[in-house]
Amino acid sequence: MLLTRRFALITGGAAAFLAGCATEQIRADGSYPLLTVLGAQPDLTEFRNALRRANLDRLLEGDGPFTLIAPTNAAWAQAPQALKDANPDALRNLIAQGRLRRNDIQARNGRIRMLGGIEVRVVGGTPQQPRIQAAVAGGAPSGASGSITRPDLLCRNGVIQVVDAVLVPAA
Repeated sequence: MLLTRRFALITGGAAAFLAGCATEQIRADGSYPLLTVLGAQPDLTEFRNALRRANLDRLLEGDGPFTLIAPTNAAWAQAPQALKDANPDALRNLIAQGRLRRNDIQARNGRIRMLGGIEVRVVGGTPQQPRIQAAVAGGAPSGASGSITRPDLLCRNGVIQVVDAVLVPAA
């Protein structure tokens, strides 16, 4: 009988504990920090992992605000080796200072200055899905271009713009 009571206490306690650990829904509504929202997007895991390996998660856990130009996992497969190897200097080319929503980017003549020194520019598309491309500062856009496929994922310390390409200017 003692074993049965002990078993009931253990299993009942575990069930009560697990019931209290319900999974919280992470929304891109400005309530959560960048890396939490990034981690809740199953198609952005490669980018998030690279940021962590490059120790840029420390920067992005700060107050910011920052804007991430976040390539999907499918786009990441085509990324240059420096990005795949989590080179912090290369990854800074996908991070901008400030909370830049799609409308803010348009208001800046379609230009974003990235922490790594390059610019990302709107080169076409539609207002709902702008097409963007990287440019060496002062140079013409070159290299792969991509569309912002999921704009304005709002975070406590910034915003994420999901793109279907890795934006790196041609060498």
